[in-house]
Amino acid sequence: MKKTITLLCLFISTFSNAQEFTSLEEALKDPSTVIELDLSEQGLNEIPKGIELFINLKKLNLKKNNIQEIDTLLFSLKNLEYVNFSRNSIHKLPKQIAYLTNLSYLSLSYNNLTELPDAIIELENLERLYIQRNKITELPIDFGELKQLRKLYASHNILAFLPASFNNLTKLQALKLHKNNLYKISDVLIPLKNLQLLKLNDNQFDDYEKGKIKLRTPRKCKIEWE
Repeated sequence: MKKTITLLCLFISTFSNAQEFTSLEEALKDPSTVIELDLSEQGLNEIPKGIELFINLKKLNLKKNNIQEIDTLLFSLKNLEYVNFSRNSIHKLPKQIAYLTNLSYLSLSYNNLTELPDAIIELENLERLYIQRNKITELPIDFGELKQLRKLYASHNILAFLPASFNNLTKLQALKLHKNNLYKISDVLIPLKNLQLLKLNDNQFDDYEKGKIKLRTPRKCKIEWE
């Protein structure tokens, strides 16, 4: 009993000291206490060495750096729930992203991606995905397996169509697809009953397709054409 109480006190003490860090040097002094790590705008050219030591890390912000490749050591951090890679120079998302099954937020916007790995569909808890301003030509065929997805921002890419599985995203509330090469999406919209915002300007829709889109989206959904 005494041993149990001692261990419980140690656990409480450890996590009561947990905090957000903006300095990698400071965070590495006691990595097990680090829950949030903000390394944005620090001129990083790569994922920092020692990142794998933050075993309790839940939130990682690496936006506005110069990172080109994502070191797979990052994917050992199984407790991550929030990762922001926006505004870097990343050209490939490794398939090991599938290991981060607790992720609910992932931002890859403003990078140089041309595709997403099929393995991204393993992120069963993902609710918000931001991939705008890349060079993505298509989404994985089973993209609709991301059934918890509520927000998808995929504007400013080179998408010409959405996979048929897209109609499984029934929890989707906000969908931004403007400035792509889309010409037909009405067939996948019917099941998306929770959709509240649909932004579609600067695509290739003709008037007939625009009419079908309007008919097949919920009345409460705001459609933006401009």
